[in-house]
Amino acid sequence: MGAKSTSLLILSCVLLTACATREEIAAKKAAAEQLAQAEREKHCTQFGYQPGTPTYSKCLENLYLQEQQLAVVEEANRHARSQAAGRALQQAGAALQSINPPPSPSIRCNTIPTGGGTSSTTCQ
Repeated sequence: MGAKSTSLLILSCVLLTACATREEIAAKKAAAEQLAQAEREKHCTQFGYQPGTPTYSKCLENLYLQEQQLAVVEEANRHARSQAAGRALQQAGAALQSINPPPSPSIRCNTIPTGGGTSSTTCQ
């Protein structure tokens, strides 16, 4: 097996191990939501609300809504940064394309017949 084949095999294995099934992704998402809910409950309790009361439920709802709003803002910021980076790359590409490469050195060749159907060519 050549070096190129070995590299391709290693890269394929790395990429495959980075993949997760839908079930694994759903399980991670559920675990993260459970952790977030536990944090919200902890905060509402620390704020003095009693579990099972309407004010406790309202506290949980408010914290959840704040988290959702924050996630929307963070996604918008991420998108804006991505767009700005894309524009910057386009501008950099345009700037690179506008740079004129140095002129190629000119080569002159002279061909002189030497007789007998042959010739001699010199280039400088």
